[in-house]
Amino acid sequence: MNRLGRRRFRLSILVVVSLLVLTLVLTANATSEDDEVENEAVPCPSQCLDMNLAKDKRSPGAHIFYLVLLHNERTVQDALPLFRSIRDPRNTVVFHVDKKAKQLLLPENESIMALRREIDSCACGSTVRIDSVHHVEWSKWSMNLPTLWGMRIAVRAYAAIDWDVFINLSGDTLPVYACDAMAETLDNLPYNFVTSRSCETGLLPTNVYKFPSWWHKRSHYTREGTEPDPVIVYTDKKGETRNQTMVTHFGSQWVILQRKFCVWLVDEMSRRDSLPSKFADYLQMSGKLMTDETFIPTLIMHMDPDLAQLPKLYPSYDTDDDEEDGGDATETQQVVLWKNQTLSDITDVRYERMDEHIPTAFGRFWTQQRYIVPEDSLADEPRAWGPYFLGVYDLANIRKSGALFVRKVSLHVDPNMVQLLPVSRREEIPEIQWPIEVIVTEKPDWHRRFQEIQA
Repeated sequence: MNRLGRRRFRLSILVVVSLLVLTLVLTANATSEDDEVENEAVPCPSQCLDMNLAKDKRSPGAHIFYLVLLHNERTVQDALPLFRSIRDPRNTVVFHVDKKAKQLLLPENESIMALRREIDSCACGSTVRIDSVHHVEWSKWSMNLPTLWGMRIAVRAYAAIDWDVFINLSGDTLPVYACDAMAETLDNLPYNFVTSRSCETGLLPTNVYKFPSWWHKRSHYTREGTEPDPVIVYTDKKGETRNQTMVTHFGSQWVILQRKFCVWLVDEMSRRDSLPSKFADYLQMSGKLMTDETFIPTLIMHMDPDLAQLPKLYPSYDTDDDEEDGGDATETQQVVLWKNQTLSDITDVRYERMDEHIPTAFGRFWTQQRYIVPEDSLADEPRAWGPYFLGVYDLANIRKSGALFVRKVSLHVDPNMVQLLPVSRREEIPEIQWPIEVIVTEKPDWHRRFQEIQA
């Protein structure tokens, strides 16, 4: 064999060996990824073993009724680490699967079966239920229905359970704090949160007229300034007919509500002539969109302040200031006050990244990078306006915000988040920030690379 032949032979051997190594690596990675997606059962934490005995006792801190909304395969898979983070004898956890995705409830669906196995083997004393009641259409009134249903069963079907706070979550949410810390925190925040500062609306529902006249949501709800605020005619509990002008206030579909408010709303919605029922009728008949952001926030701004129990903030501002093209409702950094009126350092109840595709209504520009969903990921690409997926580079901002919950978090985008959250204390959150002027490289495609070498 001449020198050229020997070189070709050695190159062929090298390519074959490399391809064998590549095959082993890809197989190992595939196995690892499959194991991760299947969410194999983990040992039940030691603190769970005696929790069933403690369930009959009134544990300290707030007892929470969680409603977790699931709408596709990914949110079912991501709900498993969420459940592991909120299972506790103080907590009730109800999962609602969107009826348009009812195939997720079939026994052959491994994702839902993994969740069921976890519930059966290690509920940690929590009361758990999986149900599918409503078919939800994005932007339509139906987006309110699972939350209203969840409140209704919390108040009626689970009336005997000593819960204090109702919280709705998407399946791709994570609590920032572990159960003990969360119970203590919410026990000291006896408020109804119907928005979060991560939205443009701040920590209180925001009057539609606070926003510029050209802002799309103001334009939609006022029909470009041609439609007056609706006057709702309703009957109160005494049987008297009343009129109420309803000025639209924006908030969030994700809420933290005190039991007293939930009882009131459920009772009122059971009467077809009540203010909440008549206002709900108006929103549906008028064709208003994204009413999950306006129904409860608007109601709560037109009711008895003692029942509304809105968060106390420092510094505060007048939410009913009607400046036509108004000032910046979120211009001042606001901090929630504890129930003893001391500062909490909480500026966001929920940390999300949204609406970064354009400047905000008040001219704020976003500069940080964000996560892009891999092409082969089960995760769905977020809409242009978000919410976007979070990862470890967002942890510094999460820590700074004092948020209690974060979304979107997925095993299919950055599974490291599940390893780092929840924590017991704020100081345990790593201060990892997005690097400046750094771009992450693409994932190497070695299979394609070796094909090119062989060509």
